[in-house]
Amino acid sequence: MPPDQTSDQSPDKSPAPDLLRRVQRIAIALLFVSIPLASALVALRFAPPAHVEIAGAPVAVKPVLGQNTSRIQGGALIRPEHAHIGLLGLDVGVDISADWNKLIPQDKQTRKYLVALWDDPRPEILRIQQTAQDYVVRWSLIGFLAGAVVSGGVAVLVRERRHRLATYGPQEAALIGAYNHRLRRVLTVAGVVAALVLDLAGLATYLHRDRHVVASNPLFNGTTLEGTEVNGLMAEVLPFLSILQPRDTFYDAVSAHLETALADRTDLQPHEDTLTFVLAEDFEDVNGMARQVGLAAKLVDADFIALSGDLTFAGKPVESYIIDTIDYYSEKRPVYFAPGLHDTHAIVRAAEARGWHVADGRTQTVDGLTLLAAADPRISLVGNFDVGDVLRDPDVDIDQFVDQTIAEACGTHPDFVLLHDHLLGQQVAASGCPRVAVLDGRSYDFLGPRRVATPSRGHVYELTNGSAGGHVSTEPDPGTVEHPARFAILTYSPTHRHTKYAVVTVFPDASVTVTRSVGLHVPYPPAAAGASAAGPSGS
Repeated sequence: MPPDQTSDQSPDKSPAPDLLRRVQRIAIALLFVSIPLASALVALRFAPPAHVEIAGAPVAVKPVLGQNTSRIQGGALIRPEHAHIGLLGLDVGVDISADWNKLIPQDKQTRKYLVALWDDPRPEILRIQQTAQDYVVRWSLIGFLAGAVVSGGVAVLVRERRHRLATYGPQEAALIGAYNHRLRRVLTVAGVVAALVLDLAGLATYLHRDRHVVASNPLFNGTTLEGTEVNGLMAEVLPFLSILQPRDTFYDAVSAHLETALADRTDLQPHEDTLTFVLAEDFEDVNGMARQVGLAAKLVDADFIALSGDLTFAGKPVESYIIDTIDYYSEKRPVYFAPGLHDTHAIVRAAEARGWHVADGRTQTVDGLTLLAAADPRISLVGNFDVGDVLRDPDVDIDQFVDQTIAEACGTHPDFVLLHDHLLGQQVAASGCPRVAVLDGRSYDFLGPRRVATPSRGHVYELTNGSAGGHVSTEPDPGTVEHPARFAILTYSPTHRHTKYAVVTVFPDASVTVTRSVGLHVPYPPAAAGASAAGPSGS
């Protein structure tokens, strides 16, 4: 019997070496089990920041474990918002950095559009929060899986080595073990050291605490910087201070009145055999009215939102925040968007990036309803402080656009056609191919439904929106409405092809009225009986 086997069976052998070896193995096993957890923490600490587009500018978002504030530009501005992971007992703050000269342009005409954004930053704050949450989940999972792969790989290699040694005789196995003993020891020590370093880094990340009490200047109370601590050179925050103004609560009042006006309107909510959708257009940067359209869709539990164009005025990426406002207040209901003259390629790309259904000139089915949405063939040059417009597609002029839209409508017979210009919409309706109505706009006044005669001596309805931004001219005015702003809520039964509409009107005194729901055969304005109202002039 080989000497080593004889010694192993010796009754006088001390159990201390076996106990020590067992403790070492348990310690190493625990060390390698901890690797995935430590890797997850280290990944969160050292991973590159995430990026989110806000108002057309990239913003870097970096969650920080153990931090109880959110900090902009390295602490130039500090806010108290942060998350808390109860399972780990950890606060998670966010470090945010961006090129503020791009986000807040220096020219006054462009910057005025963003006053509404900072006056109601909740949609963008939510996007930053979601980006931070996704970051924590994604990188902790990546780190955990990477650590698990390493630990599992080492376990597989050790098991495979033992399996192979078992195929040899005792003497050959002892010879092989003696031959690579030094290599095994070096690899084991290196692995243990690497695991310890990783665990220490993970522990340091977990134990990191950066608690800060935000010292907001009372000067900011009631302004867009309320609750914010400002540090460093004043030049670092000049872009923010340049839009400092008292917070406008006008649209808060409108929202409260809208909720009251729609509180008991079960006739506007979808039922077993009906769909409900909100129809609007021509915000032209009135962010507060985009809020009301999104909120109305939520309050009536709309199946989707249909927008017939002119979300923005200049069509610049900086104005894309209005898309986030609609998504936020509607709780991300589907949006079908037919771009208008003021909706440039930049706005279309931003809408597509948010998952909106942007018009492509083809008919699609939406919960039993068929909809043909088409983008206006022109793009206004007003965004470059010019006049006139250019073709959206150089190969498709206005006549070709109308012909193509009619051809698609006559080939598929959609229930509704959604486009921007009522002059073009009337031509599509006159073809007789839409089954129910053409939904369009490009009219400051809400014209409502009109019968359009068709070659078959029948008729198709054309429902023309007014300005949801309350505009009465092309002059940009992104603030509170100075004239009545209107949009519609439609209910439709695909089975009976029966449509009703109600008109929501927001007045300059923040009051809100909602007309009774009537069929398309009833012209606007319908009889006031049955209308709901809320606010200073409606209470």
